Amino acid sequence: MHGCGALISLAILSFALPVTVAFFLLDGYYAECTASLCQTRRGRSSILLHPNGMSSMVKLTASTSSIAAVSDSTNGGMPEKDDATPIVTGITLKIAFDSSTTWGVADLSENNSERFTSSESLDMVHRLRRESCAVLVGRTTVERDNCTLTVRRGVELGHGKCQPVRVVIDPSLRLINDGQEHSILNDGLPTIIYHVQRSEVSTAARKQNDSITFVELIQPDNNDIDGRRNTLISPTDIVQDLANRGLRHVMVEGGPATARAFLDACVVDRAILVKAPIKFNIPVPAGMNESTLIRAGLQLIGTGSMGGDTIEYWTRNGLPWPTLQLNQWP
Repeated sequence: MHGCGALISLAILSFALPVTVAFFLLDGYYAECTASLCQTRRGRSSILLHPNGMSSMVKLTASTSSIAAVSDSTNGGMPEKDDATPIVTGITLKIAFDSSTTWGVADLSENNSERFTSSESLDMVHRLRRESCAVLVGRTTVERDNCTLTVRRGVELGHGKCQPVRVVIDPSLRLINDGQEHSILNDGLPTIIYHVQRSEVSTAARKQNDSITFVELIQPDNNDIDGRRNTLISPTDIVQDLANRGLRHVMVEGGPATARAFLDACVVDRAILVKAPIKFNIPVPAGMNESTLIRAGLQLIGTGSMGGDTIEYWTRNGLPWPTLQLNQWP
């Protein structure tokens, strides 16, 4: 257990749902997240130990709204489901490109970040957020887009469901300390920030907003020979920690560096690629192509069209799509 000297409070809770879930309760709130229920409840106090004896230690610095852990999740597994509501687990990547051979994700000739995909594709993105327990992005996406990562555009959450937990990878806690007003940090909705900053530095940040949970991930190589902190965070550790918090289906929404990191770590179970019929004047290359997805263990299983955009559906080898017809999910 890597020296985490703490007792675990384990509660097995059975609901009128397709699954029975086990919770490690943390101080504050925890989240139940299934296809039919996602809500916060008051929990007991304990400390989460790093799961499965992984080589790196995880230090959790939890605020008063910590989201708790489910112990029975599997990445990419397909639990039993009824015909109307597929229950999806694992990691789903969504990323959009222009039609250039460089797979451009933005146009440097534009002063502001503009949406370039169709309205139908944007609606699909919000449906995917609704079907996700958490939506994850890197710090740069928040800086560039001032995104909220909530379900909008008239997409109904459904009875008993809440907005997905927002997850941001911000190794140095720059978003907290840059003096800017980021909507995702100030709207009161549950948010998790993964960082490698030392806990004493983030103490003031934790007091800023009790809807934010700060998680310090300590990697074995976080100190180089000069004693400086390594700012790399393992996607594998993030995926495991989110699964232990009961967030069984995570949508990775960007940006390209975050997408590449999760693909390179081979933790993506399925991917939805949106290719718009435009070419940027000065494209920002995504730094990936079909070979990147194939090396990640994914295979292209079909294509479709949404409002003029080409949609590619990729899935881990042997893992079925949540629905028989690709365009029926999300």
